[in-house]
Amino acid sequence: HHSNNLSNHKMKVCHYCTLVFILSCVSIVQSFQVSYSRCNKRVLVLRNTDEKTIAEESSRSQRVCIIGSGWAGFSAADALSRCKVAGDDEGHMKPLEIRLLDASPRGPGGLAAGWTSRRLNRTIEAGLHGFWREYKNTYAAIERAGLEIDDVLTEYTPSVLVSESGRVALAPVLGEEVNKEHLSSDSRGSGSLLRTLANLLPPPLDIALLSQFDGESPLTVADRMSALGLLGVWSDFDQKDDNSWSKYDRISADTLFRSIGGVSNRAYRELVAPLLHVLPMTPGYDCSAAAALSCFHTFALQSRGAFDVRWCKGSISELIFNPWATNLQGTGSIRIDGSSKVTSIEEIYSNGKKEFKVEINKEKTLEFDYIIFAVGANSFKRLLPTCSFLSKHPNADNWRNLRGITCVAVRLFLRPQISDNGAVSGIAAIDKAMEDSPVFVCGPNVGGIPELVETGFCIYDLQRLQDEYSLAAQCNEESIPCVAYEIDFFRANSLADMGNDDVATVALKALCAALAIPDIEKESILDVSVVRAKDAVSHFCVQSASYSPPVKLLDNVFICGDWIDRTGHGSWSTEKAVVTGRQAAASLAKDIGLDCDAEVIPVAPETPQLSVLRRIAKTLVPSDNIPPAPWAVWNQLVR
Repeated sequence: HHSNNLSNHKMKVCHYCTLVFILSCVSIVQSFQVSYSRCNKRVLVLRNTDEKTIAEESSRSQRVCIIGSGWAGFSAADALSRCKVAGDDEGHMKPLEIRLLDASPRGPGGLAAGWTSRRLNRTIEAGLHGFWREYKNTYAAIERAGLEIDDVLTEYTPSVLVSESGRVALAPVLGEEVNKEHLSSDSRGSGSLLRTLANLLPPPLDIALLSQFDGESPLTVADRMSALGLLGVWSDFDQKDDNSWSKYDRISADTLFRSIGGVSNRAYRELVAPLLHVLPMTPGYDCSAAAALSCFHTFALQSRGAFDVRWCKGSISELIFNPWATNLQGTGSIRIDGSSKVTSIEEIYSNGKKEFKVEINKEKTLEFDYIIFAVGANSFKRLLPTCSFLSKHPNADNWRNLRGITCVAVRLFLRPQISDNGAVSGIAAIDKAMEDSPVFVCGPNVGGIPELVETGFCIYDLQRLQDEYSLAAQCNEESIPCVAYEIDFFRANSLADMGNDDVATVALKALCAALAIPDIEKESILDVSVVRAKDAVSHFCVQSASYSPPVKLLDNVFICGDWIDRTGHGSWSTEKAVVTGRQAAASLAKDIGLDCDAEVIPVAPETPQLSVLRRIAKTLVPSDNIPPAPWAVWNQLVR
């Protein structure tokens, strides 16, 4: 009986344990199901959140930050504002949100932005900017802004070239044909041989032979003929060829023109040096030979009449950039922020996608998907320490070698002559000296002025260039009448460190020396403005082309400006800024898959003469050599 009871007890315990085990298993399964359910819900929530974020990311417009609001920045913004989503022919969707950041508080335009003078409250700006005949993309940009070219720009004007010896020549407006009225007397008479030869030569060699040279100029016909030594160089250098750029970028313009090209010392001093100091704005020893050739090609060699230039009828900021800004912001996709200096840029990743945090004035931060730098070379160099992904770029060390040129723009407001009936007239001596042209292009060391030993400058008669200063307009004004002259100095470091009164004194001396007129008393100055642009203009020194990046720097990062892609489109200055702005926009749009009409007008085709010379040069001269002038070789042998 005891045994049966024990057996029954064991069975009960066993049944109990079995029940407990079963209940425990059920509990575990239920707990696992609850836990799994909760986990699954959490996964579903996360998945739904990610899908929602991705959907939001894909549906929102892409955010583009353009740093800089000059010609390059505005051109990039203009092209991007016209981008369309594929299939959206009506342009209903706005695929891009474009924010253009400008550090200046004065409004858009970069160095073209304007101010007003202190006493007379007259319009001033950071130097005048010419519009050359081959600025086809710039003219197109002005028209896209809704402006008529002839409403904002003057007619093409001739220019007078001045060296340290005095007036050298008048460069006439040529257009498509040589203007016989402006030919020198020797080329109209006994110089018929020169005319025949000029018709066979590409510009600017034809102009060098045919321009109206001053009778007091020390240049001889032999000096002018020495320019023929550059024929081999002109024909050998190809703007579109990287190897050509590399070959000529390694030597200075001084070495090229003097030692290789065989240009006489007088021709160099009277013709080449003034143009170097005003176009690339630097002396020959500090200028890349490739840059000099490219610059001269654009402004003189590219086509007959390429040196013809016109000017804005007023402040570029007021007549071009302000209407352009209104036009751009009217698209609904562009916002322009002034007084917005970029103080740092951080690269981040959000949901596996690259983004940029842009800090402005060390106060606020904005987020963007794409960055376009539209600043000058020196400004870009200053941004490197604030931007880690740029400072780590393989070419960062090269970019740290970028340099700028200091320019000083001086506007002199002088006391006019006023007749008894109130008629306003200019200063007789200046009017007489500038009767051939409202623009004088002056080389270094004019007048032996110590501050101008390496400083070139231009003089502009604003009465004939800008409507505001025309004498006829001033006769009807209640404001104090004046005659205004702009003197823009290039490579003007010494002037930039001087006070305004001292700068005005130098400017007045330079004006009188270049025009070869008696000194004008300083008391004649009613008002003066001095605008200093320190290291603000791109410096094309030896090896500078190797520092020039393409328009696409990195994924989602682009760049444009007059110093960008030097071996690309053969343009300079404003035209190059416009071209690279549109190219940067086209590259960005291509990456996103947008339809973007950012077409660039190609440069003018080579003249037939240059094409023939180039074929001859390629046949006779090894590709690695620079073809010297025969007399330059002789000079080297007899030394």
